[in-house]
Amino acid sequence: MTSPWHFNVGAMIESENVEGQGEDQDGLFEPSVYFNASKDAWRISVAMYQEGPVNYSDKTRGTYFDRPELEIRYQFIGNDNVTFGLTGGFRNYSYHFEDESGKNTGSANMQRYKIQPDWDLKLADDWRFSGWLALYQFGHDLDKTGYSDSRVETETGVTWSINETVSLKVNYYLERGFNMDGNRNTGEFSTQEIRAYLPVVLGASTLTPYTRLGLDRWSNWDWQDDPEREGHDFNRIGLLYTYDFGNGLSTSLEYAHEWENHDEGKSDKFHYVGVGVNYAF
Repeated sequence: MTSPWHFNVGAMIESENVEGQGEDQDGLFEPSVYFNASKDAWRISVAMYQEGPVNYSDKTRGTYFDRPELEIRYQFIGNDNVTFGLTGGFRNYSYHFEDESGKNTGSANMQRYKIQPDWDLKLADDWRFSGWLALYQFGHDLDKTGYSDSRVETETGVTWSINETVSLKVNYYLERGFNMDGNRNTGEFSTQEIRAYLPVVLGASTLTPYTRLGLDRWSNWDWQDDPEREGHDFNRIGLLYTYDFGNGLSTSLEYAHEWENHDEGKSDKFHYVGVGVNYAF
C-alpha cells in the first residue's frame, strides 16, 4: 500500500538592510511563495522569489530579479540510521535593470541548473552527521548579470542531541563561484563559514539561536571596474522562532545582525528580518 500525497504551501517576506542607510537602496526586499508535494520517496517543489534593493522612504526599488524555481527530489534510502536523497533543480532569473534615476536600462534572462545529494547518518544514539552538496551550472546573459558560470555550495556537520529539549549542531559551510571557461573572470567568489545552531524545543515552540563565523571570504563582483579580488570578514548572530499550531499551520520569525569588514571601503552592519507562514495538508 502506497502512502498518500502530502502538501505544503507557504510564503515568506525577508529583508536585509545596511544600518543607517535605509533611504539609498542599500536594503534588500525579498518576498517568496512556494508549494511542495511529496509521496513515498518523491518530492516536487515549486517556488517564486523576488529580490531587489528597496527605498523604504518612497516605496521604490532599483534593479531586481524574479526567480521561478522547480526541484524534484528522490530519496534512495530512508530509515532511522541512514537517509540519502538526490535533488535536481532548475531556476530562471529574469533581471530588470534600472539606473539611479529609476529609468529602465534593459533586462537579462539567466538559467541555473542544479544537482544536489543530501545525507543524514546516525553515528550514535545522540550523534548524527548530515548535510548537502549542491553543484550549479549557469547559462545565458552572464555578462549582463555578472555571475560566474559554475558554483559549488555545501553545508555539512554533526548534531548532538543533549536531551529531548536541547540539541547542538555545528556545520561547515562553503560557497564558491568559479568559471569553467578560462576566458571569463565574471563574478568569482568564495565564502567559508562555521555555522552553529542551538535548537530549544518548548512544546509547540522552537527557539534556535545561531551564529555564522567567517573563515574566509573574497569576491570580484566589481570585475568590470576592478578585477582584483576584494576580501571581506562577515560574521552573524541570529535567532529563529517557530510555532506549530498543531492543525497543519506553522509560523516563523527570524532576526539576525551581521557585521562586515571590507578590504576596500568602510565596514557595514546588516539587519536581517524574515517572517514566514506554512500550511501542511
